[in-house]
Amino acid sequence: MIHAGAVKTPLLRVAAMVMVLVTLFGVFSTTAYAAGNGSSFDNTKVLDDLLTSTVNGKPFDIRNYPFNENGEVQVISFIEYCYAFKANQRDNYGLYVYIYNPQGRNLSTDSKRNKIQMAVSYNKDGSPNIYEKFSLEFCSKVESGDYKNLFYKYKVIDRKIDGTTFDQRVNNNERRYDISGIELALHGSGNATEYHVGTTYRFSGYAAGYGPNVNTQSTLNCEIDKLETIELSVKHTFFRSETSTLGAGHQNQLDTVYFTVPKSYIEEYGKLQRIKAEWYEYKTKDILVTSNAAFFESAKPYAGVPLGTTPNQYGQYEYEKDIGYSLGIGAGKAGDMYVAQWGWNLGTGYYHKPTNVLYYMFYVEDIKEYDPYAKKVSVGGVESNELYEYIRSYSKTFENGRLPVKNGTISADLFENDIDDSRKVNNASGKIQMGYSYYDFDADLDTQVLSSWSEKEPSFWENWMNFGLGAAFTGGPDEESRVVAPIQILKADDLEGKNATVAERLLVNMQDVDSIRETYLDATDNDEVVVLFRFATSDYYSQAATIIEPGGGFLGADKKYEDQAYIANENVFFDFDIIQLTFNKEGIYTVIPVVADPIDAIGDITPPIDLPGELEWYQVVFALVMILLLILLLAPLWPYILKGILWVYDYIAKGVRSIISLITDRKNNRKED
Repeated sequence: MIHAGAVKTPLLRVAAMVMVLVTLFGVFSTTAYAAGNGSSFDNTKVLDDLLTSTVNGKPFDIRNYPFNENGEVQVISFIEYCYAFKANQRDNYGLYVYIYNPQGRNLSTDSKRNKIQMAVSYNKDGSPNIYEKFSLEFCSKVESGDYKNLFYKYKVIDRKIDGTTFDQRVNNNERRYDISGIELALHGSGNATEYHVGTTYRFSGYAAGYGPNVNTQSTLNCEIDKLETIELSVKHTFFRSETSTLGAGHQNQLDTVYFTVPKSYIEEYGKLQRIKAEWYEYKTKDILVTSNAAFFESAKPYAGVPLGTTPNQYGQYEYEKDIGYSLGIGAGKAGDMYVAQWGWNLGTGYYHKPTNVLYYMFYVEDIKEYDPYAKKVSVGGVESNELYEYIRSYSKTFENGRLPVKNGTISADLFENDIDDSRKVNNASGKIQMGYSYYDFDADLDTQVLSSWSEKEPSFWENWMNFGLGAAFTGGPDEESRVVAPIQILKADDLEGKNATVAERLLVNMQDVDSIRETYLDATDNDEVVVLFRFATSDYYSQAATIIEPGGGFLGADKKYEDQAYIANENVFFDFDIIQLTFNKEGIYTVIPVVADPIDAIGDITPPIDLPGELEWYQVVFALVMILLLILLLAPLWPYILKGILWVYDYIAKGVRSIISLITDRKNNRKED
């Protein structure tokens, strides 16, 4: 039985590439070997290479590769260059890919997003069980003339996987390269597109001068087999709980992607057991959202600008929830003290953790009118597309360098220098960290946990400090924790009910329910199933802020604007890419490589949850009843409590009188002297 998608089809095994490879090596290998310069073949022109090659024993004919506005990018040649029998003669060894680009589109030549997906490990049956992405280095393209951009040449940039490189991983007698897809980015585009390859290349023999006997003529041979792959169209959604164990302002954010898989895979290979993915993960710095137009217009020019200690009019705000007390007369005047968790442009008259630079500012409609069930979140919230465009277009500062995504165009200043410890993982299944992360999620082992505030069993004091006195008496917000599998195959009854009900059931964004329903209906018509892949649970923070206008209030006092601003931050996932699916049928595991375009998974920015903070009338009654009961329970002890209070008062009074008497005696003694 053949597993992991290596389907041997004799009719598909052809020798078409043999003559191409032999001809290419016959022309170039001797020169490269004699010079000992591995870059010589990097520098040959793609059209020169092709025009001196043969296909099926006939000279390469460019007429077989016309421009076609509806055509799709194809790999027309995969070259193993100068693999030597002796390890110390492999300095010139390299893998090259030739691309036919029928639309003549301007593929990026300097993009780090250009990649090829290849197998790097095989099971005991000889079938691939681990796939990895490898970067492609641009070598050449047709620069001008009638065939401009029609052909491209790239070199595979190898890296160590489990301590080995390709020349060490392949078998000397038969070098096998399983290629599922190739990702290529257009010049100036956001994300790369992955194109299907689905081919196994098996090389045997050696080019002239590279075999056991350097004087032997070329014995190089290549056979080609079809490699089974699965093509996915991946979409993103997210869900946020109302609370988390971290307290007020914090919510669990569950990020999910969904896609369809033909039923035939499950019928043939069994349960979808694992999904391997890779991505770049970062946590945004504080994002300011305000509905105060005057403040926004005044503050917007200072986004990304380091500020001093001198405050600007309208350019101040602080966290509302952590204002503890003020001392002195005239709010905001010198000598006053405000206790705030955080503040931007507050000046020196406040006690707070200062932020010298604020990188994100967004204006929205009335925050109080935010509707989580609306089709768009533009009233009170910031849509993911708007946040994404802000991140991509930001160019004011690059003090912390650039992220290794989008060709280095994104400023690292927009993100924290780490992600939360709760997100970090490093085990046999993968590594999740700030920046490049990868993980092979198991449907049974890698559950996602959304822990609620009530699970913490908070004390009276914790409820009060986080959610107000009312919450202290009522026990705080009541929400159940949830533990969900990372992989779920949707059923018809999963989508029954109103959109809000479905969103709560599946833990997805309500705005995406219609799209998920449509995907499910299309999948049913096409004999497919819909897969929800929950890949990350992170901390989303959203908290109200107060805007302060210095001296704008009564008699020159500071004027405060409540409910017109909030601060938020979240985890974002760039270039999220599914690598492979693993199926399990009675203990037999089958790995199928995936061909899918990488996507950027970024959630909307939403206002703080309106949780209980102020006492309602029934809460006041409840509090009074509790106080009365407490008084009645302590009634027998009141005489002793009063005696104790009087004793303490008398003790302190005696001490004060003694100190005064001592001071008076010393003064009298000085006068007598």
